[in-house]
Amino acid sequence: MIGFDRPLRPHWIYESLLLAHPGQQLSDLNKPFEGIAKELTGKEGKRKVRTVLFRCFLRDESNQTKVRNDLILKDLTIKYGFEFMRPIYLFYLLAKTETLIKISEHIFRLYDFGSEINLLFLKKKIVDTSGERDVVKRAVGAFISTLASFGIIDERGSGPVLKQRLFLDEEQACVVLKLLATDVLRTPQISLNDLPNTIFNFFKTPNLQTVAQKYNGVHWDYQHRIGGDFITFYRPMEGT
Repeated sequence: MIGFDRPLRPHWIYESLLLAHPGQQLSDLNKPFEGIAKELTGKEGKRKVRTVLFRCFLRDESNQTKVRNDLILKDLTIKYGFEFMRPIYLFYLLAKTETLIKISEHIFRLYDFGSEINLLFLKKKIVDTSGERDVVKRAVGAFISTLASFGIIDERGSGPVLKQRLFLDEEQACVVLKLLATDVLRTPQISLNDLPNTIFNFFKTPNLQTVAQKYNGVHWDYQHRIGGDFITFYRPMEGT
């Protein structure tokens, strides 16, 4: 299980993407990142946050010292801006981080929106199933703080409250579906009846079948069959 040692904030992701260039050495971004994460104190804390953010959003899987060549999220960020992309950053973080998916499964098994989360109980339940005690304990607290920075959790009371889902409009939903297919699952076709519910449960989306039909022939080919609703993408994900 890959760790998630420190919480992320959406504006750190945004500013890091804007600074990065395809094929760039990741080490070139170390010093600029200190200026981005101004809220952090201490070199070790900044290093751990940087490691998590770079691994998910920037790092080339085939050469871990470099920025990936297809910086899809940067292209999208330039096109749409921070507020549009904020929920999409969270979607991408969840979809690319197995540790967070496992924690999310437990959250939605134990709690509904409007409920206060008992962190000690949540950690115990996850440790009971994963067996990776230290990694999980650190990841739970970091993930809860990350969700708070995105506005899903309210930490102002006696304990964190699962407050609200993030809203996705039709255009954001299109971007999320394209990212899921082309960059996460890496398949030309996805079934709307078989989407990862644990991830989508953090979001309030429009009716995806309606969206699929509306943008049929624009972003994808949509087919409604007895076995389900399928969308097939014409080309790889593009930011423009």
